[in-house]
Amino acid sequence: MSMRGGLSKVFTETVAKYIVFQFNNPPLVTQAGDYDVHDEVFVQDPKGLIKVVDELSQLNEEVVAIDGSSRSFFFSQGVVSVSSVVAFSNTRGALLTFPSFGGMKGLDQDIPFISIATPFTNVDRIEDFVLPPSVSKFSTQQLNINDQNALETELRFSLETACIERLKDKQFVLIDGPLIPRFIYLNKKISQKLIERRKSTLNRNLVGIVKRVNRSSILVNAMRKDDNYFYSTYGINPHSFSSDEALLTHLARKIQRTPNRPFIVGPVIRKQEELEITSHYVVVPFHPFVEKFSILRIESISNSFLPETLLSIPMSFDGIPLPLALADKLAKEISSAVFSLLIQDLQQMGMQASFYSRLEGLGL
Repeated sequence: MSMRGGLSKVFTETVAKYIVFQFNNPPLVTQAGDYDVHDEVFVQDPKGLIKVVDELSQLNEEVVAIDGSSRSFFFSQGVVSVSSVVAFSNTRGALLTFPSFGGMKGLDQDIPFISIATPFTNVDRIEDFVLPPSVSKFSTQQLNINDQNALETELRFSLETACIERLKDKQFVLIDGPLIPRFIYLNKKISQKLIERRKSTLNRNLVGIVKRVNRSSILVNAMRKDDNYFYSTYGINPHSFSSDEALLTHLARKIQRTPNRPFIVGPVIRKQEELEITSHYVVVPFHPFVEKFSILRIESISNSFLPETLLSIPMSFDGIPLPLALADKLAKEISSAVFSLLIQDLQQMGMQASFYSRLEGLGL
């Protein structure tokens, strides 16, 4: 069947319009009983939950951001993962890198930044007791999933926690991701060990920055308990949404008037790992006259943290606090350099890339 105007016209007039309608018009859901309402998540004050920020204060204190990076390579004989971590200051640049190059300050301790998973049954040999401190070893039988995610997660999280311990006396520290993540790729024993160590480092000055709120439903679950108020006040029915990002995008279009201004949603309180974590959502317009927004979740263990403080920090072009974006960039550069050196040496020693890595163009 021929189509007038070609495929482009069909997309513009039919397919694209249909998709936009589906994304911009949530259905009206009235039966709250069809949804799971979480008791451990709640809104502290529904009437004061949403605040438009008219004026930004100037930030005069140092902000330190911590971020890690990791990458993996598949050999026919197993998996090798490499991680790095960087602490970046808004006033002094790179404060700490690990592994460190060119005289940069490191962590001053033996922490693994390389992890390997072999396909063999985990039988201890004498060589395993002289393992270099920079390397941790698994059998793939120990992992819940036979890929790089478990290796990368443990390495990166351990390095970030060690970095937090080193810098916990700083006045204002940002970390990439939630304060206490949910480890879906690690077995329970390993994940609990990582969580307990992280809990021992948490203080009032540490703030988690969560960028991927499309995977989060914390706000949705909290607002469902006061659904009548939010629907009558803002025309937003929390039961119509499955993610925080979708809800906040619709909320922004309901309450914004040009020129667009930042607004804050919170606090939302939740219990996790015997801790009370306070979350705020910061919605920042990319442009005063364009309906596109950066949406971040800010986590703290202190009710005294003011989310407006984050708005005083310059943002990157993609809506991330600039010190965190620069820490991420440098961490990726370091992990890439270490990764390239190590993989090149291993291949020269006869290690064969698996089909997966050849397919990715890494082992050619």
